[in-house]
Amino acid sequence: MNMKNISTIAAMLLVGGSLALQGCDGVFDDLAINPNQPSMSSYFTTPEAVNNAVMTMYGYISTQRCLGASGSKTQIIRSDEAASNSDYGKPGMYGADLNPSYYTIEQPYTLMYTTASQASYIIEMSPEVNFKGNEELRNAYMGEAYFWRAFAHYYLLLNFRNISPVRQMPRNANDYVRPLEAPSEVWDFIQSDLMKAKELLPKKGYWSADNAGRVTKASAAALLGKCYLYRSGIETNYGTDKTTFYSEAAKEFGDIIDGEYGTYSLMPDYADNFDVAHENNDEALLEIQFLGDVENNSFNPGLATSGLAFDSRGLMLPGAGVGYEGVAQNWLYDTFVGSIDKDGCTDIRMFSTLMFDDLKPEIKLHTDASGNKIRLEGPGGFHWEDLYPAVDGKEGFELVANSLAHPFKAGIKKGLDNAMPMMTNADGSPKLTGVGAGTKEYVYNQPRAHGVNWRYIRYADVLLMYAEAVLSGGTQRTMTPLQAVNKVRNRANFSDLTAVTMDDVKHERVLEFALEGHRYYDLLRWGELSKRFSSLTASDPYFKKFVSAGDYKGFTPNKNEWLPIPLNEVNNNPYITENNPGY
Repeated sequence: MNMKNISTIAAMLLVGGSLALQGCDGVFDDLAINPNQPSMSSYFTTPEAVNNAVMTMYGYISTQRCLGASGSKTQIIRSDEAASNSDYGKPGMYGADLNPSYYTIEQPYTLMYTTASQASYIIEMSPEVNFKGNEELRNAYMGEAYFWRAFAHYYLLLNFRNISPVRQMPRNANDYVRPLEAPSEVWDFIQSDLMKAKELLPKKGYWSADNAGRVTKASAAALLGKCYLYRSGIETNYGTDKTTFYSEAAKEFGDIIDGEYGTYSLMPDYADNFDVAHENNDEALLEIQFLGDVENNSFNPGLATSGLAFDSRGLMLPGAGVGYEGVAQNWLYDTFVGSIDKDGCTDIRMFSTLMFDDLKPEIKLHTDASGNKIRLEGPGGFHWEDLYPAVDGKEGFELVANSLAHPFKAGIKKGLDNAMPMMTNADGSPKLTGVGAGTKEYVYNQPRAHGVNWRYIRYADVLLMYAEAVLSGGTQRTMTPLQAVNKVRNRANFSDLTAVTMDDVKHERVLEFALEGHRYYDLLRWGELSKRFSSLTASDPYFKKFVSAGDYKGFTPNKNEWLPIPLNEVNNNPYITENNPGY
């Protein structure tokens, strides 16, 4: 039974709603009990029921109201890398929609708390279930619960700062109203849960192929190391408890590198981390699972056709229509153009990250074994000149109806598997919709049901975070920071550095992880957010100018580091007397 199908069904069962999905291989026979109907004590009676409850956590995380759309765009667009005119990306555009009432801020907030509550049920109820002697399986399920409870609080703490953690299974109405806790206490709670998850979870190889993507010891170790690293930087710059945990971070990453939990490695081809064909590969330590199909593409959990897809709206190329589009900021394009490998070619990572005119003279194309230039392909396999054919001497974004796109040099490719179908005309050419004289606009076949998984923590990230932890004062393990950075560079066909500094790590993180949702938090923990946004606002007249000419208000220090606590929470929780500063 495929894990993605189980996640889809189980998530909707717990949320509620009727089910009428097609092609699910008899999964309904295994999910006959709706956990909305019986009491929790009567539901948790078999290992199968516990597994179904575990699957709901994966479903809550992957629904479009959480990381499938609202939460993912919040993380990607909030950085200095991109801009979007989609409602899911608007909280990252620093305009009028960055407010406590905005729904794409509230949705993942609510679903992360739902995940944490569900995890607490599993943690407290699973010990009472008869696993018929299979304690390894019980431990695996409980380890998953500890992991996802930690992940939910990690997301909430990073984005909202002032939160009230779910430390136990809610038993009555009062349990849903909790006081806020100091960030240091929440970090301690997250780290404690991840230590427990690491203890209970299986190593790589335990889960069967149809359960690919379920978390393991390495997942817990990677997220724990990430928490130690992020906590050290964030609290040093914004907190009162400035204790650092660089040695603890280096240990967690070092254990993964040394193979304590199984063998992880860089995929030979960087592009294999961003398509459907190579999901759950040897580079993935934590991968958010999505299933794209044209039958189950509705956005709201509980609907008969709801799915767990990555919603591409907000990342699609200009020409898809306002509300769908995203662009890369020009500095990111320029950084890639300036990154030339040892063969004199443009950094291969640019071709998996951005969509751009690869025939421009500044782009140095790679060649295949026969000496033919390897072109960049967009949706449907079409090249730039196919998607934006020249009209009256104009080409590219200059042709689209949205004039705010015209000054930008590149769109977004990462997160969109362009091998997926798009609408075409009878002759096979891209289906275009003219929205004005001289415009050409393409249309994806199913933007709401994109299926590419989000590789949330890759082995490349473990290597670069390890290097950062050691360079920041952590105790070195077997590998040196220089070796770790060079491993990442070598995969992209760059020569070895002879020495490494934090500036090298920062630069490599831009090239390796652009548009993967990490950049904002890199700048946050390095204490560089305000300075960086001020610099780009002053130097680039088009920075974040993609919703309307006057919508971008700039980055406000001591406010925009965190999102506002949703208004519903402020109004209904008597322990919250004021919102985050500035809101």
